[in-house]
Amino acid sequence: MNNKENILVIKHGALGDLIQADGLYKSIRGKHKNAKIILLTSKKFVKLMERCPYFNGCIIDDRPSIFRVPSYINLYKEIIKYNFKIIYDLQNSQRTYIYRQFFLKKIKWISTNREGHAISGLRGLEEMLRGGLAGIKYVSKPALNWLATDVKNLIREKKISSKYIVLLPGSSKSNPLKRWPYFKELALLLKSKGFEIVTILGPEESEMDTTWPGHILKNLDLFQLAGFIKNSHFIIGNDSGPCHIASCLNKKGLALFGSSTSAIRSELKRGRFEILKVRDLKKLTPKKVFDAASEFF
Repeated sequence: MNNKENILVIKHGALGDLIQADGLYKSIRGKHKNAKIILLTSKKFVKLMERCPYFNGCIIDDRPSIFRVPSYINLYKEIIKYNFKIIYDLQNSQRTYIYRQFFLKKIKWISTNREGHAISGLRGLEEMLRGGLAGIKYVSKPALNWLATDVKNLIREKKISSKYIVLLPGSSKSNPLKRWPYFKELALLLKSKGFEIVTILGPEESEMDTTWPGHILKNLDLFQLAGFIKNSHFIIGNDSGPCHIASCLNKKGLALFGSSTSAIRSELKRGRFEILKVRDLKKLTPKKVFDAASEFF
């Protein structure tokens, strides 16, 4: 492949980081309207990102151990056959630094100082695109309408009213401190106030107690998940990928934060989506969450 306008974008994940970079992808596509733009990402996100309208394809990089030399050789062969003109490094990790220094040194590489931003990683990437090398004057905000599939038939099938509140009680298993423990009690409180509740559980929440009121939805793919969020009245969840989807869809919602992660650096507060930050999630009562959410209903 000798097309001089082949562009590589690197973004491995996690899900929330991948989702909120949507505006960056759109801005890069706007700069290179006629280029073939390929995304280097983790295998688990390929199905998701193949649907993104700003990319022409994906290359899988599951970030193998440094000792798996054949994997690096195969990845290098896959990348160089495209003869990329520019690489946009939206991951800015130690791994991509190694790629740049040792494997892809001759390609124009647009990156940022990984340790130079006290603000969020997303803001640093926005500054990077506005900088001299990229020269993108206007960086778009995320807008994930391409992600949400039409779930209106499923809503009717489940007999869910048109004005429902989505609860997202999960988060990554690797950080259980991000999970607020009182979603069941919140569901009971919301129901007592006349709201219809839809609780959405992902693969990492399969062990959760689901004996609470309302509709419990499991095994949704990301496109259906986005569809239910898009059609909802309000969303309440933890610091998680699904809350990033809600935020980037410009939905009204509230994300709950304890002391284990930074609410500011998460970039979840956006548009009509708000955050509630406390020192200890275990001391945050359902009544306080309800009162905070009620201001935005």
